[in-house]
Amino acid sequence: MYKNKPCTLIDVDEAKKNCANKNYVDNVQFTAFGSNTEPSIADYEDFLESRCLPRPRDRIKLELKELDIPFYDPYLIIKKNAGANGRRSIIK
Repeated sequence: MYKNKPCTLIDVDEAKKNCANKNYVDNVQFTAFGSNTEPSIADYEDFLESRCLPRPRDRIKLELKELDIPFYDPYLIIKKNAGANGRRSIIK
């Protein structure tokens, strides 16, 4: 989201390992995958991980415990904190 406007809709089928996206803005700076119009499941996983606590962060286990998450999973972290990553809140 940018200024309360959705920029990209991401459709993921975990079972089939497919990822598709629909951009609602023309400026690639505000899209989830930039100029990549056919993201892979790996691109999606990288996107999620880039918007949550870094995996190698000091005291990560303490932060996960504070969030009541048993293990490092970017999707669970983002779901728990509503996509807030410090100064950003872009995943809804």
